Amino acid sequence: MRVSDINFKDPMQKKLQNIYIILSNESVLIEENLEKIYSKAKSENFTEKESYVIGKRTNWDFLSSAEDNLDLFTTKKVIEIKLLEQGPGVKGAKALKDYVKEPDPNILLVVIGENLDKKSYSSAWVRAIEKAGVLLSLEPLSPKRLLLWIDKKGKELDISIGMEAAHLMVEKTEGNLMSTMQEIRKLSLIYPHQEIDLDRMKENIANSSRYSIFDFSNAFVTGNSKKAIKVLESLKAEGTPETLIIWALARELNNLFKVVKTGSTKGIWGPRKYLDSLEKSSKEINEFRILKAFKKIAEIDSSIKGFINQNPWLGIRELTLTF
Repeated sequence: MRVSDINFKDPMQKKLQNIYIILSNESVLIEENLEKIYSKAKSENFTEKESYVIGKRTNWDFLSSAEDNLDLFTTKKVIEIKLLEQGPGVKGAKALKDYVKEPDPNILLVVIGENLDKKSYSSAWVRAIEKAGVLLSLEPLSPKRLLLWIDKKGKELDISIGMEAAHLMVEKTEGNLMSTMQEIRKLSLIYPHQEIDLDRMKENIANSSRYSIFDFSNAFVTGNSKKAIKVLESLKAEGTPETLIIWALARELNNLFKVVKTGSTKGIWGPRKYLDSLEKSSKEINEFRILKAFKKIAEIDSSIKGFINQNPWLGIRELTLTF
């Protein structure tokens, strides 16, 4: 089944499926829908979560092991597979197609394809997953849909953002969803339960913090741990959600991973100084180190969603100091 968003209030989507695949270039939209799936999963007693970031040397035996484990008393768990910039490869595609033929009822399989090429969307392994479960393809938001998204996110945080104020926010953030979400979150802390008009938006921009999420993620990926920790503490004091922090880290690691693999910054958006820093970092960091950081981010994400009992901020700080 193909859907445009996850909505468990929709009669067609009311039941939690055993298999989901999410395809998008927008990490914020991916995360939004993952939160809905995992919240529903927790309510249905899925208490464990395993995450796999796929690389060239990934061993896909974890799927065949899951397929063989059909004990009715087995703990219900989530298996999350992250595909970054590339598909699963020949072995991975076969493993996925084989698994979805006879999925384990005690496992919720979630495949995330971020920044995959469009050819992957119509590949045999994607079609097999869609046939067996739910395919969610998320397109970038148009200017009109972005304004509606801002309104919706504001209401979720109990603030009302006026249309003129929303237009000014888009102008400031240049339509970047991560930056936009950070601004909405800050507004909800400064003006709780209030209406955000153009004057308040202008005031918020004038008093904007000297640090942004991207200051942190850029310092992180270039190895400037001292600055990264300083910015992290500032963001924490402002009430920046941990989820936004790890989204930013995942974005930077995605870009760095791409440069390490291709040796080029082609296709990556950003000022020349940023692209030069990525090229420099790519010569000092290997693929294994990046995949290890992705695994740590997955653990932090699991702690945010309640699958692991640990402090997310401590996890982010530890990753910042040890990357």
